[in-house]
Amino acid sequence: MLTLGVVQTGELNEFEIRSLDGELEALCASVDDVFARPASRENLRAMVRGLLSEVPRKNLWQLAEFAGHPNPDRLQGFLAKAAWDADELRDRVRAYAVAALVADDAVLIADETGDIKKGTKTAGVQRQYTGTAGRIENAQVSVHLSYGSSRGRTLIDRELYLGRAWAGTTAEHEHRCAEQGIPPERATEVATKPELARRMLERALEADVPFTYFLADEAYGQCRALRAWLEERRVRYVLAIPKNEVLPLPDGRTRQARELYALVPEETFERRSCANGAKGPREYDWASVQLAPTAEDFERHLLIRRSTVPNKKDKKTGALVREIAYFLCHTHPGVTLAELITAAGQRWMVEEAFQAAKGQAGLDEHEVRKWCSWYRHTTVCILAMAFLTAVRSRHIPTQPTPPVPQP
Repeated sequence: MLTLGVVQTGELNEFEIRSLDGELEALCASVDDVFARPASRENLRAMVRGLLSEVPRKNLWQLAEFAGHPNPDRLQGFLAKAAWDADELRDRVRAYAVAALVADDAVLIADETGDIKKGTKTAGVQRQYTGTAGRIENAQVSVHLSYGSSRGRTLIDRELYLGRAWAGTTAEHEHRCAEQGIPPERATEVATKPELARRMLERALEADVPFTYFLADEAYGQCRALRAWLEERRVRYVLAIPKNEVLPLPDGRTRQARELYALVPEETFERRSCANGAKGPREYDWASVQLAPTAEDFERHLLIRRSTVPNKKDKKTGALVREIAYFLCHTHPGVTLAELITAAGQRWMVEEAFQAAKGQAGLDEHEVRKWCSWYRHTTVCILAMAFLTAVRSRHIPTQPTPPVPQP
């Protein structure tokens, strides 16, 4: 049976907690055909129950102990050798999560996360920047696609990032990649993080996942190839961009984002909240500048966000100044400033999704080295998180969504 660790104390009553095991069994039974052998189905249940339990560290040893196994061999074999398709399970979990969270305000969000690792053997590990540590570390970095709405948020897809240290054509490099089970097509050239995000978004589009906007930070927003792909498919987006990003104007000229900000009259800015934070409404001053439309007659806008008080040191003078952020928006004609602000404010949901995936579903506590095992472990964690999110969505009363303020 599931323990009380599945949800925070006080979120559900005793009857609802007792019913969770039946719901989890129904979810696992719905994906039984993904697994060729009954032993794999049993191992899936054991692993998911362990991930949702109050086990202090959700590595394979402790998950095995929670399941009553003498050692982690069964779970290691389940991740490394058993016959099942992690991508098929991913697709089933995505459909389950979307059905639980679909709403008129649903969005897709791409972002990355990192796990600090030792050694050089683990697939994808190299010295690279990771936001988890806030610096360059020996780490494994992965890109994820999150689905979020007023009903909740969860991860629905994943791709492991392989940097330059894992791309090459020498015999030594091929042996190293083969040792970790990395597919040849991923071992010769670097697939960038925006490219990995595009692949996951393409899968979501093919699955007809309903959403309003695609959201991402500067690492993805500054990728012109990704933006062109989104515009070609008429995908609405709100993407953070750097201040020196060159943008097209309706008259054919181009200007950097910071140059356009300098031209915006002060009276144009409106003070609005984009979302509720831990300390209340997240208020900023906002303005938008209309840009050249796309060939598909969608509109482009530069959305400018400015802090309400000085909160950032100027690199040249050292004085405190108000922080400025820029978002490139691609959307339907006639969009309001209020709608763009609301969309921009929804990107914080991916941070909450990562926090839940790591804190409650063991996403960052794997101890696997091979490519296949990483994808399988991550997919099972996403299943556990989707179940947790769906339970909360159904059982916990949600606050009514406030009406979008009109300009």
